[in-house]
Amino acid sequence: VNLGSHQYLFTIDVDPSKMPCLCLRHDVDALVWQPRPDRPGDMWEHIATFNALGYVQASKRDKKFATCAPDFAYATLCECLRRAFIYCQPSPVETILFNRKQGRQVGQVAKQQVASLDCDKPILGFRASNERLFILTSSTLFVLKVKQN
Repeated sequence: VNLGSHQYLFTIDVDPSKMPCLCLRHDVDALVWQPRPDRPGDMWEHIATFNALGYVQASKRDKKFATCAPDFAYATLCECLRRAFIYCQPSPVETILFNRKQGRQVGQVAKQQVASLDCDKPILGFRASNERLFILTSSTLFVLKVKQN
């Protein structure tokens, strides 16, 4: 398949009854595409966008894994050792917030987190669910709660 200039980032199983989704870099963003082989004229459906994730992942030299939650609430990158980066989708702010440079009110904020594991062993496996992130080393399975209900 010719992806043109779109860099492959990762695949994600959103629905077991469908083919895995494909995440590709489009400029600075990461777009998730669902293949629809039953629709030959419109075979690719865009189902999610992670703003600036294409740009961010390009700067991660030690990146080993990349994935997202099946509900697309967050995307995450994992290094070979110790660290995972979690990038949440924008969510509404509860207070009034202004952008000082532009002078306009901001309605949404996207949060990011860095998880540093208390382990020096290489990361062997990495999986995201809607609420948790699972990180496997040779001796420990780390379970990080990403979303609060």
